Amino acid sequence: MIPNLTLNALQNGFGHFGVASKSNKTRHVDTLGVTVNSSNSVLTCFVVKSDCKEIFDYLKESGRISFFVGMISHEAYNFKGQFEDFNLLSESDLEVSENYRSNVINIITNIGMPKEAAMEKYGKVPDIGITFKVDKVFVQTPGPDAGKLING
Repeated sequence: MIPNLTLNALQNGFGHFGVASKSNKTRHVDTLGVTVNSSNSVLTCFVVKSDCKEIFDYLKESGRISFFVGMISHEAYNFKGQFEDFNLLSESDLEVSENYRSNVINIITNIGMPKEAAMEKYGKVPDIGITFKVDKVFVQTPGPDAGKLING
């Protein structure tokens, strides 16, 4: 269910994780890396726990997730799915995050963001993973296919 054409964006794009309560109140947080299990259609997004109190509450309440990931080129995808679990991050996960954060900081400072601002946004080390099963993937890249459902 996780199409191969999305893998580069998942590993290198800017991720944004969102949830809604049963009463449709929304919360979101930027992600600091992701791991992909294509064979099981599962993503684990890395976040800073202290930034996610209401997100955790809404996940327990509704369980539905919307994860947007976009590249600086505007290539973008939206992954919809069902919450599975919170995970402590392994050394391997932290290494994935370190590589991701270093790459993102490099990209945004090269286009003009001050290093201090980039570090404030992406210099944090995540301390928890949010795992969800992907059931739909949509193209979000501007153009004629925007909003189109991608079939595996």
